[in-house]
Amino acid sequence: MAKRKNVELPPGQISGQAGPAAQPSPSPSAPSSYAVEALELVKTYPGKVTLFNFSLNIPEGGIFGLLGPNGAGKSTFIRILSGLEKEDSGAFRIFGQRPSAESRRRIGVAPQENCFHPLLTCMENLLYYGALYGITGKKAKERAQELINQLGLADKKNVQASFMSGGMKRRLNLACALMHEPRLIILDEPTTGLDPSTRRQLWETVTRIAATTNATVILTTHYMEEAEALCGKIAFVNKGQVAAYGTPRELKRLAGRELLKMKSVPGEYAKLEPLIKKLPGAETITVTEHGIVVEAEDAAALVSAVTQIFMDNSEKIIELSVSRPSLEDVFLKLTGAQLKEATKNEAAGGN
Repeated sequence: MAKRKNVELPPGQISGQAGPAAQPSPSPSAPSSYAVEALELVKTYPGKVTLFNFSLNIPEGGIFGLLGPNGAGKSTFIRILSGLEKEDSGAFRIFGQRPSAESRRRIGVAPQENCFHPLLTCMENLLYYGALYGITGKKAKERAQELINQLGLADKKNVQASFMSGGMKRRLNLACALMHEPRLIILDEPTTGLDPSTRRQLWETVTRIAATTNATVILTTHYMEEAEALCGKIAFVNKGQVAAYGTPRELKRLAGRELLKMKSVPGEYAKLEPLIKKLPGAETITVTEHGIVVEAEDAAALVSAVTQIFMDNSEKIIELSVSRPSLEDVFLKLTGAQLKEATKNEAAGGN
């Protein structure tokens, strides 16, 4: 493949891409409101293209989800962003600045594999990582103690890292990434291998950090419920490109409308159907042998009005449910891969 010409990124300007919510293109004269702006990034390896015309705006502040199957290009993008790889062509900015050693000092990365030293204690690991960024002496000790308190590691302060539980190790891994107070925090599969209780505790920790530090968090995960619980916006990556971008609610619209299903007795649905059709937002009404199904963009918002219609017509409701498309439904539609298949080789490390 011929090497593409480098793309120059004008200050504060980037093209958006298609999706349920098109990304805004800021004015060239306005300061950038994005933590990361990437335009037409290309990265190839012998016999393989991992990124092709990859464009993405990541808003400053909050938690941003980066989702996709194994080999989609997520890890390649993260490696380019953090300076471990060099793009073949394209351009990107970090907080409005061209990538450099100085701009990348604003990034803290907590990789999927724990990066601390197993023979050092929590405190020793944090002091070591602080020293890598020039944080030493009293300032380093104060910062390390602050993180130990924030992340619930006080009881493990002087415990050798190799003797800690899986959940505590993930907290220490995160603390090492936060030691230099980064403005951009990258969490690569932070809860992989944790039990549900420990996973939710880490969710609370990540949410608290994002809220209290005003940092931007990029989260890569294969847990769809994790992305929905934590992320304000999400980008689905597939085959080296951004396939869709938006809030969880916007993305789920790609998989179809919400459904309100109701069953009642005596079940005279024929007279109910025209009444429900008059409701704003009720798009499709289907009568089945099991009841009546209302398709709508926001089915939950119709529950009260539809219930009232049933009651006014002496129908006793015996079943009621609202079903919404899930992010996993969107994942399947965009990538054509079941989530469990996408995660099979994750431990081996994919793109």
